[in-house]
Amino acid sequence: MKKVCVIFLTVVLLWGCSELYGQESTDSVYSSTRIVPRFGLNIQKGYGVELGLFLNKFYTRFPRPIEMGFLPYASSGFYIASELCLSNFDKIIIGPKLGWELGVIGETYGSFFGIDFINYTNFEDHNPALMLKMGLPLFSLNIGYGYTIFFENNALKKQVGKHRLTATYTLNRKAWKEYERIYKNLTERRSSSK
Repeated sequence: MKKVCVIFLTVVLLWGCSELYGQESTDSVYSSTRIVPRFGLNIQKGYGVELGLFLNKFYTRFPRPIEMGFLPYASSGFYIASELCLSNFDKIIIGPKLGWELGVIGETYGSFFGIDFINYTNFEDHNPALMLKMGLPLFSLNIGYGYTIFFENNALKKQVGKHRLTATYTLNRKAWKEYERIYKNLTERRSSSK
């Protein structure tokens, strides 16, 4: 029952976050979809690293009042990656995974949500798992907490652990250059109109 409640709560939060940014507006929209590299570090009963490819959709609306010093934006997409768990150097644990993330910074606050399907293996045993993540987006960097729901009860579950602190970085330079260009144009227009 606990797992069902956690999954339901995550789905509701993901849907709510996408609806928050998806409101209709008369503003212009910049949108970019690219396959970009994705890197990650995590702490979960040891340390881990992650490397993968992210089908990243980046979008922002403008003109907006730039009261907070930035434009609202959203970054979302699916990714394929693999992580390496460094909790025990005697037996290497890898975790190929498929996932989805959404990071939004609105006009007043930001949030980051994600879900991963991971198949942990040490080349003797394997344990598929579902990880639910939430946290804060800091432009290309997402920092969050993840809770892992394992499908089997074996030694890998104890070696990997349920709770995770994670930081992932998406390298989408083209989208961020365009975002900075739009921001610069808006601030110049705003300062010249005063």
